[in-house]
Amino acid sequence: MKALMITSLLWLALVATGFGGIREDEKQIEARYGKPGKDMGTHGDVHEFGYLSGGFMILVDFVNGISQREGFANPDTSPLSSESVEQILRMSAPEGTSWHSIPSTSDDRSWQRSDNKAVAFFPAVRKFLYVQDVNFVQPK
Repeated sequence: MKALMITSLLWLALVATGFGGIREDEKQIEARYGKPGKDMGTHGDVHEFGYLSGGFMILVDFVNGISQREGFANPDTSPLSSESVEQILRMSAPEGTSWHSIPSTSDDRSWQRSDNKAVAFFPAVRKFLYVQDVNFVQPK
């Protein structure tokens, strides 16, 4: 019983801190996810780091040291389940915000956060869920 209570408290702490590190600096992201496992390099103004946290592989794109996009995937790169997508979206919604589905004409799915500061994309391949600042532009 005690172990169950401790596990529940740890899970709640993870949910409370959330995954939504959009607009956080590198030190805040490190406090959230731990030290990066891999430096994925720089592409234009974007510097990308890989993390393992909460059972997910997370790729964080920093622009001028601020997180602008986070990509979540299973470490084995298997497709994300509907439950995992819902979990990531919940954890990426600061208190008082929620996600609203955006209609799509393809198999891709997308959401807008109620504070209009972030969007989420789930391409039809279903291996990565991207949460990003609404103003983020992918470098070419």
